[in-house]
Amino acid sequence: MTVKRKRIVVTGMGHLSSIANNVSDFKQALLNKTQGIKPSEKYLSYFEDANASEVVETPIYPGLTSEQVSSMDNAALWAYKVGYEALHQAKLLDSSLLDGAGLIIGVSSAGTEAYMPIIEHQFEKFSLKKAMISGSFSSASAIVSGLLGLKGGFELVATACTASTNAMGIGYDLIQNDKNPLVMVIGTEPLYLPTFAGFYALHAMKRSPSSPFSGTPGMSIGEGAGALILEEYEHALARGATIYGEMVSYATSCDAYHETAPDPRGDGAVRVMRNALSNAALQPEDIDYINAHGTGTETNDRCETLAMKKVFPTIMSIPVSSTKAYIGHNIGSAGILEMIACFLTLADGQILPTLNFTTQRPNCDLNYVPNEFQQGDVQLFMKNNYAFGGNNCCIIASPRPEQSPPTYYEPRRVAITGIGAVSSLGHELSTILDNIWANQRGGSLFPMLQDESLKDDFRSLLADVGVNPEFKDYVCGNYTPEETEEILNQSTWLHQITDLDPRKYLRHFDARKADAVSTFALLALTQAMKMADRKIKRDGQQLGLILGMSKGPQTTVDRYLQSLFPDPTKVRTSEFPGSLMNAISTFCSISEGIKGYNTTLATGNNAALGALSYGYELIRQALQPQVLVGGADENLNKFVVYLQALNNDLQLTQDPASFQVYGHAGSGYVMGEGAGMLFLEDYQAAEQRGIPILAEVIGYGKSSDGCYFDKNNIVERTGAMSRAIRQAMDEAGIKPGQVDLICGTSDGTQDDTQIELGAIRAVFAERSRSTPLVNYNAHFGFVESCIGILNIAVVLEMMKRGEVLPIPNTRQFCTDDMDFVTEPRKQAVNTALILGASEGGNYYAFLLRKAA
Repeated sequence: MTVKRKRIVVTGMGHLSSIANNVSDFKQALLNKTQGIKPSEKYLSYFEDANASEVVETPIYPGLTSEQVSSMDNAALWAYKVGYEALHQAKLLDSSLLDGAGLIIGVSSAGTEAYMPIIEHQFEKFSLKKAMISGSFSSASAIVSGLLGLKGGFELVATACTASTNAMGIGYDLIQNDKNPLVMVIGTEPLYLPTFAGFYALHAMKRSPSSPFSGTPGMSIGEGAGALILEEYEHALARGATIYGEMVSYATSCDAYHETAPDPRGDGAVRVMRNALSNAALQPEDIDYINAHGTGTETNDRCETLAMKKVFPTIMSIPVSSTKAYIGHNIGSAGILEMIACFLTLADGQILPTLNFTTQRPNCDLNYVPNEFQQGDVQLFMKNNYAFGGNNCCIIASPRPEQSPPTYYEPRRVAITGIGAVSSLGHELSTILDNIWANQRGGSLFPMLQDESLKDDFRSLLADVGVNPEFKDYVCGNYTPEETEEILNQSTWLHQITDLDPRKYLRHFDARKADAVSTFALLALTQAMKMADRKIKRDGQQLGLILGMSKGPQTTVDRYLQSLFPDPTKVRTSEFPGSLMNAISTFCSISEGIKGYNTTLATGNNAALGALSYGYELIRQALQPQVLVGGADENLNKFVVYLQALNNDLQLTQDPASFQVYGHAGSGYVMGEGAGMLFLEDYQAAEQRGIPILAEVIGYGKSSDGCYFDKNNIVERTGAMSRAIRQAMDEAGIKPGQVDLICGTSDGTQDDTQIELGAIRAVFAERSRSTPLVNYNAHFGFVESCIGILNIAVVLEMMKRGEVLPIPNTRQFCTDDMDFVTEPRKQAVNTALILGASEGGNYYAFLLRKAA
């Protein structure tokens, strides 16, 4: 069956930067050649000649109270502001269409602002409310989803400087599969000290405003936010929407070369441009203009120019420009702000200039549209962005719809042919499964604070009369000094990975660059590749990697933040790139030579299921023949574990036997670390190469509840999970009676359990009493990002063995109208439903079918 790709158009935009607070003012500022790069108000006290493109005026946030504003960080507030403007422009505010609208946010630094007072040792400025609402990396997506009423599911993309560009691509794919009638895409990036210090210490910053491709090299860092409403063309026409342009195609790739530097041959950049052209059925001569990444650094500008020369035989006649001399390099929001600039000017025949242009640098010899607008009728243009870790992203777009030929694809069936895992139960999947079948318990007791100096630091902190009382309450609640001292010496149960020697399992392992979480990810990834009989031999571009993260490289982040003080100009540059969310993907890609589509999602709990949905789309839409998907987590450092254990809102339990999912007396969960990976590929191709197929992914669903500020709305939250399940079953074309097994996602807390069981009842009705329900979280500990993948590992093994294992620990269940599996059962499992949920109210459902 041949499918015609939908045309995806832009029907709304929102903007915030140093030179404008809305879209119309941004257009005028562009035409006036207004530059926003100035001496930094925030960072001149730290850094000599510090320049930045900063949002100085406080934006207006329609519909928010002052109390709400004070409880959120700028990443979320700015995303809300531009999202609101885009909905207003698209005439969608309060529309019923928002119930099915998706949200994809791209950001590099998130969840940072609430903890800056702690990082900067200014405890008196700490706000507990801001920490609770905006203190996680994924919180911006949940906040914006809730405030704007977007309930079609959300994801957060964290690929540094390509984050918002990549987010547009994910939104494009979701509409292609009818998952959402429209998708809001946002890039948001406030500028915080850790980011500024990192780039400054790398000597990447120019002491005066940047001049891409010319003059003295160096970048100017910026901040801001942008939003686009993506919508299917016919849908937009039917509702009479104004159309601002069309997104024609996109592609991503990975250099697999270096943590910070681009491949000097430009191979990854060449590949991503050629793939985007191929996806659009276009030739290089069809492109009339290129909006370049153009950071202004010598290496980026030289390599980007070389790559464009390799792709475009007529490059000398194609205008190329960078908008970063206007508003600086906006990191996670760079791509979307630059895309908006293109739509605003190209529709009027105005080609954006590269400002501050002086003398061309060596090997930078193209038409960079120096300093003045050029006139031109641009039918199709290309937007490129590149990021640390070799993440490359290219979008082809048009200021008017229907300027490109229609494109088609043959939908592929999506097979799972490999799986890998590492957990407290073992360093290899086979060991883990053997221990689960033997009902072995993983993890062990660890002292909360192993280091006596940490205990002394904690005592001093609590004794400091100048410390914010709210911060004291956060870390020690109402405990007396004697009770606090007793707790300081307690131990807590953790599902920790111990006695691991990576060299025993890995061919390519650089211990100097490997932190724990990257090592876990690489271990699981190589296992999945081995099971799928996949060896990379100069064909790394045929394999993609999509990772879902929760808290990311915590150990590296901790080391980097500690090096900020007392002198942030001497921060440890070796730790800076490794502290980014996409550092794990970078490490794995370089280690194994993976060069295909590459993305890091940081949507929190079960983010790896978001990665699975994206990887599924890449295979289904024939964009990538093979994709690795999964996630990894390392346990928090012991001091943070202690702080979390004292915070009752997190509902941790220190007794592994109390981790009773669906239990009558369940009191919370035990934390875990590890990794889980799946190898996906075209089903037919897997059959042709004779590889055993473990299962087929036959459908998925995604929904969000919009209840981030209304956690007690169990009815709405239950309805959201129900929608995700129904969406998966609709795509798979099956009924409840055809599902042999349900594998749940509850972390053992009462709300999670109530929502999950309510959703199953709503969809399965009476069949909920007779459809086996399992959940294996207690075997692994709650490994935040990839617990869904680890559960899939157990389900796939049960499909193979024809045996269903019981739910561990729980013996007295909370209800009697579910078929909880309490003893091993000999039963064929041909079709299984896998559920997942994030802490922000995002829900996933996947249907797996055993291969014939």
